[in-house]
Amino acid sequence: MSLHKTTVEIDLAELARAQVVLHTNGIKETLNAALRDVNRRAALAAAAAFVLSDAFQVPDEQTWAAWREPRS
Repeated sequence: MSLHKTTVEIDLAELARAQVVLHTNGIKETLNAALRDVNRRAALAAAAAFVLSDAFQVPDEQTWAAWREPRS
């Protein structure tokens, strides 16, 4: 993991609200949790878009049965 040290102005009221929502303490912990949450939400949105697209094919019962068979 690479880190970058920086100086940034932070709205303390927004920070306090984010700390309550994210159950975090301190600026660094809250910012890292917020970044993880944003990236998680983006991944979920991408997964949902794939599932809702025509590219996603639900396997038929025969395929499911084959997947459940033990492998040798």
